[in-house]
Amino acid sequence: MVPNHVEIRAKEFKDEVSKQAKRFNIDPAIAMAVMHTESYFNPKAKSHIPAYGLMQLVPKSGARDAYIFIYKKDRLLRSNYLFIPPNNIELGCAYLSKNRYHYFGGINDDEKAYLCTICAYNTGPGNVAKALTGTTSLKATVQVVNQHDTDWVRRKLLKDLPYKETKNYLNRVSGRRAMYDGWM
Repeated sequence: MVPNHVEIRAKEFKDEVSKQAKRFNIDPAIAMAVMHTESYFNPKAKSHIPAYGLMQLVPKSGARDAYIFIYKKDRLLRSNYLFIPPNNIELGCAYLSKNRYHYFGGINDDEKAYLCTICAYNTGPGNVAKALTGTTSLKATVQVVNQHDTDWVRRKLLKDLPYKETKNYLNRVSGRRAMYDGWM
């Protein structure tokens, strides 16, 4: 492989991510970091879950939730739909937006909200709430997050999230976000 193969592949999806991030009012650097972490920019990626495509959407959960969010229709999407980059990017950005502005919309600081959003993309908002409050109440979670600083939220998530995978995911996406800040 070429030494900068990830950057070359990332550039292929930069315009679509920019467009969808703007449409759904999310940070494009986070969308790129999620895509990098989920699939290394492989539009045909498939996990054991199974999750599909660039942003590794699960048909019965994230993809479905995002589709309903955008189109107001319940539809179980097939892998062939999720393997199409514009479809996958649209749904992935919509799912990030739903997490940020619906589930964690009351959080008054973007950085704290994005910590929760990134974790929720991987494990669901209920697990994020449980890590922060001991309950699945999103309202209580928002209140607790708003009472603490960003460092406390990060430390609490890294300490109390139920899965090591999600803790690693938060660190990887956060680290990769810096790679794409100002790139878009």
